[in-house]
Amino acid sequence: MVVDFVYRPIITPAKDLFVFRPGYVSHDSARLHIRYPDGGNLELRYKELVPKASLLYQNTGSDDTSIDFANNSPWESAGEFGPPTEDTDYTSTTALLNLQPATRYLVELHSRESTLHTQTVLLGSVEFKTSPLPHQPARLRFGTGSCIKPNFPYRPSWTHDIYGFASMLDHSDSLDLIMFMGDFIYADVPLYFGPETEDYRRLYRQVYAAQSSRRLLRKVPMLHVYDDHEIKNNWHNQDQPPMGSAMTAYNEYNGLPNPPPAVSGASYYNFTYGNIAFYAWDTRRYRTRWETPNTDSGEATTSDDEHTMLGQEQKQHFIQWLHDVNHTAAVKFVISSVPVTAGWSNFDSSQDTWRGYPTERAEILNLTQHIPNLFYLSGDRHEMAAVELPSGNIEFSTSPVSQFTFPFVGKFKKDIGGEHTIHYRRPGHVKYGILDVDTESDPDTPRITYSLYTTDIHHGKRPAWVYEAKGAHWR
Repeated sequence: MVVDFVYRPIITPAKDLFVFRPGYVSHDSARLHIRYPDGGNLELRYKELVPKASLLYQNTGSDDTSIDFANNSPWESAGEFGPPTEDTDYTSTTALLNLQPATRYLVELHSRESTLHTQTVLLGSVEFKTSPLPHQPARLRFGTGSCIKPNFPYRPSWTHDIYGFASMLDHSDSLDLIMFMGDFIYADVPLYFGPETEDYRRLYRQVYAAQSSRRLLRKVPMLHVYDDHEIKNNWHNQDQPPMGSAMTAYNEYNGLPNPPPAVSGASYYNFTYGNIAFYAWDTRRYRTRWETPNTDSGEATTSDDEHTMLGQEQKQHFIQWLHDVNHTAAVKFVISSVPVTAGWSNFDSSQDTWRGYPTERAEILNLTQHIPNLFYLSGDRHEMAAVELPSGNIEFSTSPVSQFTFPFVGKFKKDIGGEHTIHYRRPGHVKYGILDVDTESDPDTPRITYSLYTTDIHHGKRPAWVYEAKGAHWR
């Protein structure tokens, strides 16, 4: 059992893995992530999925209401392109352009095999719906969480699965996207295999090879930020090795399918879904060593501008984003791989979360307290907390999607340093959140509902806890 759990990435490196999934989908484009190690040119074909209701106005010559309505729109080709190469572990990210907003599409990936007569082989298909036009009222339902380890808790099986993704599948038909907030792989748990790029690639292949990963990720676009375990535990050494190897593998599998970065070569980004705005921080690459916070309050004992988690360039870009979306987006989400709350207060979190950077944290909260309907989303701690921060903004920190919890270790202080703890939950190897955002019903006052799911309660079929935030007038 121990050998299987620890050495599975070495025993079954998934060299023949095939991946075809949607990444970031905007109102007029879609990024598609491919892994195809078998060679041969590839072709993307796509079509609009005509709504069933519109068939009532078409002469189909049939009274069968179960007709495959996808066949009622023509196929288009996005062109032929060469296969991914070994240099990128046979991965590539390509884009479909000039799509229509708020429209569902079916996309097929074909391999063109050159024989005496060129043959086309269907490799896989995905469906997605483009987002509404920017600034338009919208309804959005998306999942959040972090931290996964295949086959935890351990079950004897030749094919390992990710049980949190299996639970998410129960809700996948209604999800527009999933925001995954780090620790998609554990490069150093239970054993660090090494600093080479292949050591990291092997772990990504193990995750993508899981049955529930394949089923979930072809149905729902998943966007990513990375955290420490994509590199090494509590990483704060910026671009020192093995950062380069780790980021090469991360970009090949998770980074490039994300929205375009805010700055060329960076991993932080922002995007919109109608009039709902997102900003995803990079909390690892630019961070310096932590400050020493006051043990009781989480505030800095002395002000020190040299301690930073975001770095100056990212922070200034984020501040400009706050200015831009303040009165142009009804709801705003800030994605952080580590919690903003100072509630987690053991030695590890006092250094690794925003609690360890109280000066910069206070600077940011001082800005976001003036931004209506801004929420923080985070993961990392293998526990769940909903907290009203000193700024009045609410943070939903949710993890693990599929990993261990800390049954005896951990130290969450409620109502610390001007915070108000709305809800806290430690147990559960599977925990994730689903947010429902409605800016259509009342365009001036949005509705934001967070639902916590855990397989410990209702087997993950129904929420374990629901919270409806009070939307504020934002224009």
